[in-house]
Amino acid sequence: MNKICSEYINLILKKFSHLQITIIIYGSNIYNASASDLDVCLILDEKDDVISNSIINETIKFHKKNKLKIDEEIPHTNKLIYTYNEVKEIIENNPFYKEGKYVINDIVKTKEFLNSKEMKQRLLLNILTTDHLIVGKYYKELLNLSNKAWDLMLDTIINYFEIEELSVDNLLQHLYTNKYTGATGEMFLGYKKNYIEKEKYLRKQINNALERKKQDASGFVKK
Repeated sequence: MNKICSEYINLILKKFSHLQITIIIYGSNIYNASASDLDVCLILDEKDDVISNSIINETIKFHKKNKLKIDEEIPHTNKLIYTYNEVKEIIENNPFYKEGKYVINDIVKTKEFLNSKEMKQRLLLNILTTDHLIVGKYYKELLNLSNKAWDLMLDTIINYFEIEELSVDNLLQHLYTNKYTGATGEMFLGYKKNYIEKEKYLRKQINNALERKKQDASGFVKK
């Protein structure tokens, strides 16, 4: 993790110490790489618009102070803050399973889609299944939910693509690319081939999810 991330964590935990905020750092910041902006989300106990707006304002001020790009392609109101119950709900109610079938829509970079509930849900799943750092109250709980997020993602692609070869290589390629539409990376499920460390992490987590599958015969059953 780079210095910018540490400074942001210290700022938020100090400024909002009464809230017991949990912070998740993700993206290229994890690899101590130079990044144009800060990839971060915060987990709160409950939804409060006043508090949320205050955190968003502090985050934007932090970006400006450190001359970071303020990336509002997905608005901060839709990507920065989740409640813990919201995170659990996303994991427990697979957003890719709709009306009895699995559906993975390609990302459409319209204002409406990027500000949608679906986009927020999918971003959270990507955050929990890529390399990330958790600091704060819900550390242990989010580690467990990260495993469940991986089980959800593999369940989704196995059923959506009707995958029979459950190898790490094959599953990874189906996370990278939608063979039906050709969409890849951020236009599909958000997994990008831009760091060797990223791929090592993905491979490890896919293998771990496959091991859980073997231990639980009821997992990943086609519906």
